[in-house]
Amino acid sequence: MLQIFRALSAVLLLVTIALVSALITMRLAIHGAEVQVPALRGRTVPQAVSDLRAKGLQAGIDGHYYSATQPVGIILTQSPVPGTLVRKSWRVRMTVSLGPQKVAIPSVNGMNETMATITIRRTGLQVGAVVGLPYPYAPENTVIAQTPTGNATDVEGPRVSLLTADPAQPPENASVMPDLIGENFTQAALAVIHAGFKLAPLQNAPAEPSPSASPGPIPVSPTISQPVAQAPPTLAAAAPPGAVIAQVPAAGTRIPAGSTIQLTVQP
Repeated sequence: MLQIFRALSAVLLLVTIALVSALITMRLAIHGAEVQVPALRGRTVPQAVSDLRAKGLQAGIDGHYYSATQPVGIILTQSPVPGTLVRKSWRVRMTVSLGPQKVAIPSVNGMNETMATITIRRTGLQVGAVVGLPYPYAPENTVIAQTPTGNATDVEGPRVSLLTADPAQPPENASVMPDLIGENFTQAALAVIHAGFKLAPLQNAPAEPSPSASPGPIPVSPTISQPVAQAPPTLAAAAPPGAVIAQVPAAGTRIPAGSTIQLTVQP
């Protein structure tokens, strides 16, 4: 029994030694493939690429930016920072200087997007992000803002981003108001309810005023602010009793779900 125990202990010891050796070998292999990122700021692009290749690393250009202190072609920033331990073949990202800003930023506000893009490129600049915003106060695709602004100084990069006008978005769950004039009130009311709208208290057409009486306004529900759609006078006069002769909102109006509809009926 004692011999079996000793044999098992010897086996466990050998397994433990093998595992520890494997872990040490793996750690040495990993660290043996790691290198320190060199300092690249102030170097030219060819010099930086040569320094990285000598370490077994790759180079990547993240962008070009204006600089009042560094001439054209000099590295401005790098990532990772110098001294960072990375694996071989790691790509080090760099930004490169364009030198001082020499090109004036054009003002393209109010231009069509296509004309604004042409103007920016003719100036020698690049078009950055173009984002549309629902904006009902300018024609579609008109530039309503730009970054950087026109004639801006101390600009970081040669890109001009644009904000353009998109058509105003209709309200969510909006529907088009149907034309109910001339319909029987019962049928019109069912159509309103089935469409998910509410029906305001029924209004009857006002009685014809006497010749000596001054005409008064047609009463409209105070909760309704939409324009009133009325039947032509000839149709209203000829409409049978119970027919719709006016509606609020008017036919074709986009209205949100759950809106209240006001109908005026021929008595």
